[in-house]
Amino acid sequence: MAEALTEQDWDIRLFIYQVFADRGSPPSVSEAAGWSGTSIEDASRAFHRLHRGHALFLEPGTDDVRMANPLSAIPTSYRVEVGDRTLYANCAWDSVGIPAMLHLDASINVRFDDEEPIGYSIRDGALDADPRLVVHFPVRFSHWYDDLIHT
Repeated sequence: MAEALTEQDWDIRLFIYQVFADRGSPPSVSEAAGWSGTSIEDASRAFHRLHRGHALFLEPGTDDVRMANPLSAIPTSYRVEVGDRTLYANCAWDSVGIPAMLHLDASINVRFDDEEPIGYSIRDGALDADPRLVVHFPVRFSHWYDDLIHT
């Protein structure tokens, strides 16, 4: 069982989300340490507690944030244009989660390999998409964390 997250852990998580949404990339452990007034070691431990608690996902073997759902730190097939920012989502579900989280309209463009790009948007909180589009979740939610990167 994962250890309990502290109030400071939750504060650091909020800081991670704010920076991530503002600039399109998550802060480093040293940035979080500077912001929170803690040591780099304490901030690293907070990042790892958040990871173990599934409150964010670290790049395996590092302190680097890979995912703070719905945000992806690496470019993916799900490009989300929100205002003047480009953010990346981890999957179709997360692509609509970004505008929901930010309470903003968004244009979403999806491209897989050589397939035709797919576009949809969120306007005033509503999905504007071709009604023939279908999202398929081939892995049960209870197994997403078995291999989150490939789920």
